[in-house]
Amino acid sequence: MRKNLESALTTALAAAQAGQLVVHRPQHLGEPQSRGDGHFHLTPELFVQVEGWTDFRFPHGGCRLAAGEVLIVPPQLRHDEHVGAARGAAFRNVVVNTAGPALMCHLAHEHSPGSPGIAHLETRHHAQAARIHDWLFHATQSPSDPAQPWADTQARALVAAALAGVLLALNAAEGEASREPPLIARLRVRIQNQLGDHTLSVRQLAAQSGCTADYLSHLFREVTGEALIGCINRLRMERASRLLRETTLAVKEVAWACGFAAPSYFIRSFRAHHGVTPKQWRDGLTAAPAGVNLPG
Repeated sequence: MRKNLESALTTALAAAQAGQLVVHRPQHLGEPQSRGDGHFHLTPELFVQVEGWTDFRFPHGGCRLAAGEVLIVPPQLRHDEHVGAARGAAFRNVVVNTAGPALMCHLAHEHSPGSPGIAHLETRHHAQAARIHDWLFHATQSPSDPAQPWADTQARALVAAALAGVLLALNAAEGEASREPPLIARLRVRIQNQLGDHTLSVRQLAAQSGCTADYLSHLFREVTGEALIGCINRLRMERASRLLRETTLAVKEVAWACGFAAPSYFIRSFRAHHGVTPKQWRDGLTAAPAGVNLPG
């Protein structure tokens, strides 16, 4: 599986270096959509279509990704995916994203009709992760414009740098590879993809992982030292902090984007976690209780 993943990345890199890679760059228009089909991430996400096709739906349009093409989804752009086979070739693509020093790269297959699933996942903590994030982020910033063809050339070069960075990280010393069991590594991806879903639960994640909720909770705590439901809440609070800092979304919209059906419950949870209300956090007030620092 890993050889298939690396082969797909190498093929896309060669096409980019030859100036032949088709790079789709949907634009992020305005604030993130707090509700709707699909999900969004706080970092850019790269899709490399290997076989078959992927239909992407965005709040303001969509596109079909064909074999041999790539797409970069900008941060905070909600997207939904529908996949299928083409010319007798089953759907396969490679998905790349980052979270701080962590690089996640997985080979996807058609898990159920029309829906992608993880066939093989590689996770690395590597210095290339931050560079890959920056290259992909900058590639999303200049829109395609026939009057400025060099913008597409620059985007293709940035994608080539990101692809090379992924290959370098994947082939780094084994000590830098994630030591987590594959079930937990895949679970982290599932959580990030469903963080905005207010129905997300340990039972739901267990069903997707093919095990019981008790087993999943026990294994997650044993491996990470953190309760699974606590991890989900922490990640929601981290997302809320970013959205409050980086967007002008109303507090209720931030609540929905972070998987809270009731804004009042979000406000209570945020205050319990940070010591201040979302509005106080956003306004930068110093009314927090003694010893509580506002996140930077």
